[in-house]
Amino acid sequence: MSGPAPGPAHTVGIRLQGIMQSWANGARGAIRPTHTRPTKAGVIGLIANALGRDFADPIDDLAALRFGVRIDEPGRLETDYHTTGNGQYYVLPRELASAPSWWGDTSKTADPSNPNWMNYAPPRAVSDGKNGDESTSLSSSKGNPNITTDQYLADASFLAAVQTSDQELAERIAAALAAPARAIFLGRKAYGPSAPLLEALAAGTIEDLFAGRAAAALASAATDPTRAGVVEIYIEPGEGQDGVVVHDQPITFNGPTRHGARLETRYTLGQPTATLQPAGALSADTDAQDSAHNVFDTLFSEGHTK
Repeated sequence: MSGPAPGPAHTVGIRLQGIMQSWANGARGAIRPTHTRPTKAGVIGLIANALGRDFADPIDDLAALRFGVRIDEPGRLETDYHTTGNGQYYVLPRELASAPSWWGDTSKTADPSNPNWMNYAPPRAVSDGKNGDESTSLSSSKGNPNITTDQYLADASFLAAVQTSDQELAERIAAALAAPARAIFLGRKAYGPSAPLLEALAAGTIEDLFAGRAAAALASAATDPTRAGVVEIYIEPGEGQDGVVVHDQPITFNGPTRHGARLETRYTLGQPTATLQPAGALSADTDAQDSAHNVFDTLFSEGHTK
């Protein structure tokens, strides 16, 4: 016996706009990269945070949402040289009096009365939780800063959307985005949104929402030579349709973040003013999608992976 037929679609539109935003889609190390658009894992995490859920709370209902993102303003890819665990800061007298010697400048010419004498550093020993064994602790000191190169998107604006047949869930998500339970950020805690998150709560599919609210995005793309009049959309295909495999399907945020695979396809809105992939409905020909000229991916030197 087949299960009950799914109900009508309900879609929540989420405006992701900010001076800076970053959407990781891979392992992070000395270089902390950003994807060229919001990831499903990142947006589901944002929704869970807005709902007030903790890391250990289940996200099965959110992970099952159909996801899509429209590139309204691709922004610029920027990098930031970032250090933690070193440097100097002004201190209060009590801090100066109780400071361990390794916090400060211990050279013979050092002047502890100088507020600049104290160096900022994380604790020398940070336990890694292995039975409290000091020999397995991580070390950090004023001479051992953490140095990273952080990538982010500057002045970008995206319309992300999630779709469900559960009207009550869609309404709860919309209400949480309008009045989040916690502070919301766009990929990193320092990157706050510059526009209200809730763009729309509407009956219908993601495609309906993206097409019905595209006037401003199309007007912007028409004046941007890098996009040549085209607005790009990346979306999870409907049942029975093919797509390209991407690895940003959230599984859990409890402990090490786990991502799985999902399908994604691409189509465009607008009338191209240059030689681009024609605008149209979703295509099941993934080889054609991969070989098609993609202005946004070219702009960021990004290629599709089959």
